[in-house]
Amino acid sequence: MSEPSGPVTDPSAEPDPPVRGNRNTLRETLAPLVGRRVADIGCGDGTWTRFLTREGAHVVGLDPNPVQMTMARAAERAGDETYMLAGAEALPLADGSQDIALFFNSLHHVPPDVMAAAVTEAGRIVRPGGLVAVFEPMAQGANYALNRPVDDEAEVRALAHQCLHAAAAGGAGLALDREFEYGTNVRKTDDFDDWRAWLLAIDPSRASRFMAEEGALRTHFARVMAKRPRDARGLVLLDQPMRVIVLRRLAA
Repeated sequence: MSEPSGPVTDPSAEPDPPVRGNRNTLRETLAPLVGRRVADIGCGDGTWTRFLTREGAHVVGLDPNPVQMTMARAAERAGDETYMLAGAEALPLADGSQDIALFFNSLHHVPPDVMAAAVTEAGRIVRPGGLVAVFEPMAQGANYALNRPVDDEAEVRALAHQCLHAAAAGGAGLALDREFEYGTNVRKTDDFDDWRAWLLAIDPSRASRFMAEEGALRTHFARVMAKRPRDARGLVLLDQPMRVIVLRRLAA
């Protein structure tokens, strides 16, 4: 039997993605931010809308969840950010009006039947040469393991990945600019009620699972949190691998 003609790659020998903060990754991926017009699609409570505003961007945060939108509007302003109550599949923004359309931890929350439309909408609102940047949690790590009994998002996260590559290959005026992975840590208190409130703010329909299985979920929560390291403030660190896909709007 002849020897292989080229080197054999051992997947187990490949380096793990770098562990880093979301803020630095956002800065580097979207740079330059000063003066850029950014649509933060699925902005939730406005955390990243305010962060990008402080970085010098002009940001509009959009979310269909009235509870999250109330929280975003009630937070201390970072600058000239604005908010709109809107779903990702029907954005109330003009064609080519943004430099960047950002989905941070949000594309997989778009209903599956309109997810592809949401990606198309994001492409519509960015100018030629503009970016559709998508940061998605992977179905791996302690944070995923913690949340999985409440809502296993492996399938919708995979669908989000497929939709982005389909948009880049489907003649929608978008091309794949880059794709990479990194690891980060999610910080949480070890209070079960805080965890429940956080998950319900994102998706109130999860309440039925908590009502039906609260005892088992409390046991699961305590077991996962007990095994995790803590930061200097005592918050629990839950590792969360992330995938970033950046699409670029092609010239007309």
